Amino acid sequence: MTSEPVRVGDAVWPGTNAYVQWFVPVDPRPVSVLFVHGGGGQGSDFVTTPDCRPGWVHRFLRSGYATYVLDRPGHGRSAWNDNVLGPAVPASNYHALYPRFVEPAQHRLWPEASKHTRWPSDPLAGDRFMASQGPMAVTLAASQLHVEAVAAQLFELTGPTIIVSHSMGGPCGWALAAIGGDQVEAVIAVEPLGYPRMVHPLGTFNNGMVTTEYRGRHDPFARPIALVTGEATWMREANSRAADYLRVKAPTFEHFLLEEHDITGNGHMLMGESNSDEIADIMIRWLDRVLARDLR
Repeated sequence: MTSEPVRVGDAVWPGTNAYVQWFVPVDPRPVSVLFVHGGGGQGSDFVTTPDCRPGWVHRFLRSGYATYVLDRPGHGRSAWNDNVLGPAVPASNYHALYPRFVEPAQHRLWPEASKHTRWPSDPLAGDRFMASQGPMAVTLAASQLHVEAVAAQLFELTGPTIIVSHSMGGPCGWALAAIGGDQVEAVIAVEPLGYPRMVHPLGTFNNGMVTTEYRGRHDPFARPIALVTGEATWMREANSRAADYLRVKAPTFEHFLLEEHDITGNGHMLMGESNSDEIADIMIRWLDRVLARDLR
């Protein structure tokens, strides 16, 4: 998917573009699932775990959902081009990410970090995770604008869909829902970044769950919404504030604090941790309930 080519001087490049991979079962449900990755990650975060198990894509696929995996513009299989997307924050290094994703219990940068036990035991899992991390936009507003530019073509592919977003993909998910309108049946925000008036190095959340105005004309919260938070993540307080906001905005809302469902020890990278299938199953059961209710 790409917007109009961009000309700078005598050079012409493809416009804002994104890569989408999809998997469709033999007899799919009438609604698909769209996965929106976070930060400097990529769509492959949902396809395979860092210890090489099938990821959430395959769990949803086995439950009958066609799954669409987005590499946001400038991420994964959609290469970053400063001339089109603007400047980028360089890819993070081991020192920045290991204490937050791979080894929280060793570094204890936040109170719940000591509970982290779910990073895969495969000794190469951390290296594989780091290899997947690339650059990202210098502002959250730019990241939002990038996905908004490809949204119309994206929804042509997915048809009626459920957005499953993660971390910095959370604001992008809300922006997509504002464009998709009735095509977006539900949103599952997995440890989404942001809450109203949150100050972040890449922007202040001056527009509820995003930092800037939406290009879409629809209410992004006018559908069932679930928020998922791990026991050992640094996102717990921020997610609690987001839940307070979403509980008022959404017609149906549920905040899954995983330890309350006997799923313990999880950090921020829920789709890649050792019990990722259990977490996917909670989300699938919730969708079965809310979508069946909406169809009655």
